[in-house]
Amino acid sequence: MRFHVSMIVACSCFYSLALAAPDGKELYQQNCAVCHGDRAQGKTGPRLAGDASKWRKQLFERAVLQGVDDEGKALKAPMPHWSKSSLKEDHGKPPTKEEVDAIQAYLKTLH
Repeated sequence: MRFHVSMIVACSCFYSLALAAPDGKELYQQNCAVCHGDRAQGKTGPRLAGDASKWRKQLFERAVLQGVDDEGKALKAPMPHWSKSSLKEDHGKPPTKEEVDAIQAYLKTLH
């Protein structure tokens, strides 16, 4: 009986974690698409599909969270979009690393 109860608890914990995982596509559409395009092909911001999606995790996080590209150069305003140079009036709230990872995972699905 203990085994069954333990398995039910374990399964429900994994299920809860799966439900709580950030949605990379939704995050991208809400925060990135206006400049980088609906499918990350580039717009006023550069193309991300096939480029930034291939960056190492740490480089992508640095670009999104700190506004520094893969060569160590500062990205042009309004990146990152929650900085003081942002076009958004409230400057937004910085994403968590998990959300950044979800966005990059979504970008990897685009060609």
